[in-house]
Amino acid sequence: MRRVMIDTDPGTDDALALLMALNCPDLHLEGITTVGGNATLAQTTQNALRLVEYVAGERDVPVAIGADRPARGSFSYAYHVHGTDGLGVNLPSTARKPHRADAVELIRDRALAAPGPITVIALGPLTNVAAALDGRPDMAKAIAAIVVMGGAVEVPGNVTPHAEFNIYEDPWSAHAVFASGVPVTLVGLDVTHKTSMHRDSGPRWFESTSASAQLGNRILANSFQARSDVQEFYLHDPLAVAAAIEPELLTYRRAHVEVMMDGEERGRTVACYGDGPVQVAGGVDVGRAVEVVRSLVSK
Repeated sequence: MRRVMIDTDPGTDDALALLMALNCPDLHLEGITTVGGNATLAQTTQNALRLVEYVAGERDVPVAIGADRPARGSFSYAYHVHGTDGLGVNLPSTARKPHRADAVELIRDRALAAPGPITVIALGPLTNVAAALDGRPDMAKAIAAIVVMGGAVEVPGNVTPHAEFNIYEDPWSAHAVFASGVPVTLVGLDVTHKTSMHRDSGPRWFESTSASAQLGNRILANSFQARSDVQEFYLHDPLAVAAAIEPELLTYRRAHVEVMMDGEERGRTVACYGDGPVQVAGGVDVGRAVEVVRSLVSK
């Protein structure tokens, strides 16, 4: 099994991505680290703890608290997309507590532990990941790859004409991660806006009676109900997890990627193709990708 960690700000599509990872027999999920972004850090952490409890029960999946603000300024949050608490659905309370280590410590601890390198799947602003890499050249060898849901390279952004939300929220940390030399797979709006579930395909988008399938259906139903003008639920974060499981779902071009950090182009991701540490996803096998998401959430 592939050793992975997930850094996340759940978040509706983050929740589906976590369900996939928790259900996937090919992934050994060694920990979850939380960051502010879609909601406050307190809310994203509580959402992660409740999701793990709901799906994994007594299974030991540590959840560590990360950054409540980006490298500069503050997060803007996305309640208009994800609901008042970041999920929009009620989950049972849990006695599960955050890990004693913080997010940066847990990422470093798990990355440097045997056996072999680990893959980090980053589904929110890259604040925790950049901090874990900062000043630690040993981490570059310990991390096999960072799969980032973020960016809009050849397409418009979703928070400004230029920028995707995760990168916009902390462009300074994103720039540091892309320049770190660690291999990065960038799963951005170029492919996630091609991969979705349609309102009319419900109310059973996930064909199972499992707890995770029922939760997935509740999340999509609530999302569509709350936003009557929206016809597609984009599988942003689930596609990043799917790419970590089956890299051949996507086609890539290698590049150096820079991030604009100020002004009206803040958060814009600029790729210089040819070589470089970042493989930028540009194409996706939509049918297969949606099937991977459906099958894993339905387990």
